[in-house]
Amino acid sequence: MSIEKMTLVQLTGKLQVLDEALLRLTEIPRFHPEQPFQLSGKVKGFSPISQENPYKPLLQQLTDLAQLTGFELRPDPDSASAPPSPEEMRASLSALKDQFDKLSDYRKKLTGFAEENKDALALLERLQTLDADVDDIFSCEYVKVRFGRLPTDSYRKLDYYTDQLFVFVSLTEDEEYCYGFYFTTEEVIAEIDDLFASLYFERIWVPKTIHGTPEAARESLERSLEQTNRDLETVNEKLTEIMMQNSSFILSAYTRLSALNRTFEYRKYVGAYHDMFHITGFIPTADEPLFAERFAGLGNLSVDFRPHDSDRRFQTPTLLKNNWFCRPFELFVEMYGIPSYEELDPTAFLALSYTLLFGIMFGDLGQGLCIALLGFFLARCKGMEFGRILSRIGLSSALFGLLYGSVFGLENALNPLYHALGFTEKPIEIMSPVTMNNLLFFAIGLGVVLIVASICMNIVLGLRAHDVERAFFSQNGLAGLIFYGAVLTGVVSMVMGRSLFGNPILLSLCILPILVIFLKEPLGRLIAGSRPLPPGVSPGGFLVEGFFELLEVLLSFVTNTMSFLRVGGFVISHAGMMAVVLTLTEMMRGSGSILTFIGGNLFVMALEGFIVGIQVLRLEFYEMFSHYFEGQGIPFVSIAAESQRP
Repeated sequence: MSIEKMTLVQLTGKLQVLDEALLRLTEIPRFHPEQPFQLSGKVKGFSPISQENPYKPLLQQLTDLAQLTGFELRPDPDSASAPPSPEEMRASLSALKDQFDKLSDYRKKLTGFAEENKDALALLERLQTLDADVDDIFSCEYVKVRFGRLPTDSYRKLDYYTDQLFVFVSLTEDEEYCYGFYFTTEEVIAEIDDLFASLYFERIWVPKTIHGTPEAARESLERSLEQTNRDLETVNEKLTEIMMQNSSFILSAYTRLSALNRTFEYRKYVGAYHDMFHITGFIPTADEPLFAERFAGLGNLSVDFRPHDSDRRFQTPTLLKNNWFCRPFELFVEMYGIPSYEELDPTAFLALSYTLLFGIMFGDLGQGLCIALLGFFLARCKGMEFGRILSRIGLSSALFGLLYGSVFGLENALNPLYHALGFTEKPIEIMSPVTMNNLLFFAIGLGVVLIVASICMNIVLGLRAHDVERAFFSQNGLAGLIFYGAVLTGVVSMVMGRSLFGNPILLSLCILPILVIFLKEPLGRLIAGSRPLPPGVSPGGFLVEGFFELLEVLLSFVTNTMSFLRVGGFVISHAGMMAVVLTLTEMMRGSGSILTFIGGNLFVMALEGFIVGIQVLRLEFYEMFSHYFEGQGIPFVSIAAESQRP
């Protein structure tokens, strides 16, 4: 329930060990790298590293070789070591590739020949009714021949062209096309070609592999295709054999090249100075021994640990550190903003207050357990962090449901339990007029406690940062706390029938803090040793602007407090909605009554649960976070997490 302590670390070494250093760096669980641009251009000779990735083409060569044989490439840390340098790997891969290229070229030729034979066999299906020799047809000296297909509609239109010098012989016909030959003389071939083109004739070239009658050609092509397939199988076996003989090298090379290729993009975090490289980043202070041990065996490399704030050019990242209960609620904190390194982590406060408020506003034993079960399912089976939040607020809802005596809207279902425990009635009767009034007062009181706690946290943060204006003079500082407490004391005294607003002490505790809040900026500047007003700001302008800001402050205290009325309102609203569901259930008969009861509960859980969740989050963000949390930090992002991304 805090922010992890950080250490600034710098790696410095010779460029020849950069690849190995980056590989080891990506294996460090928690290392937040910084960009080297802060020094680039400021230190002579210092610049970010920018060069072409030498590992990508080598990795592509391996991938191409594996695709030729269907060999599965996978990282294999247990395989034999690959050559360490890109040059040595390039030489080894080149020798292996030469063996593959010859067989691969031959396989391409065989594959192309097999495809031609398959296409020819498919075409022969259209020539099956032909009882003439194909070679004789296309060897005519004075007659021109075209083979192809006509749309069926166009084939019927040929009767309109009986005056043209051509003959069309139909061989096969389906629903869309008619396949056949047309014959004409050489003198009018251009005119006839144009005529058939207007009828959407598609010419099909008869492959040179088709000879003789269609039946004889089919037998010849099938024999040729069988032989080609046998040759392809032999070539594939040889390729696979070569791949398996070199599998140890291939897997080890792939393992190393994949790691080097993946880490090459992390050179954006590396700065070079002559023949040296520098990598700067942050690690949790607790990880210093592990970090030093990881780089202990690497020569020409030094590791330097420094305080997190030793270099003002870098902003210390924030790594939240929470227990199992609060950790899922970091999701909500990150939605608002990451706390800076000097701030308090609000996750624990949010987790407890959110769980409490949701349970109060949505108290139902049965529905709460359903929400908790849904959360357990989403967390366990889907790995959703939001599911862990649902499980916690669902159990809170179930706990308050026990106090309210509500199970799926049935307000009297737990009466036997209460009687067995010695109670005459359930602890809280929501629909009682007295309870309704008390709920609203309780909601206001709970809001006051949470707002005061938020202001107190802001005071602590101001003191830690040595910010006097924030800690003492602001509306969220000591002045605001005194004013808020004095006004609340006066309001409570009025409710009790004895107003204290006429008391001079209470009146001064209301007026003086307002003046301090109004003058917070001049007071803060005076304590800091500066002029009361910034340059260019006139006293008149300050008074006008300060007046409207003060008016906004006073309104915000009222609205922040009254916003918590929704807590009591939703308690009553939930009970009312379930009363409607039960009324509709009683109006139905048989299975309709059961379906109405189930459907009504599902509707209320989905609709009101969603609305209550949003309203509680609104209270957290606007009525509590606004008092003490700025959220201007940067998240801690480990380079190891980046390397695991697809």
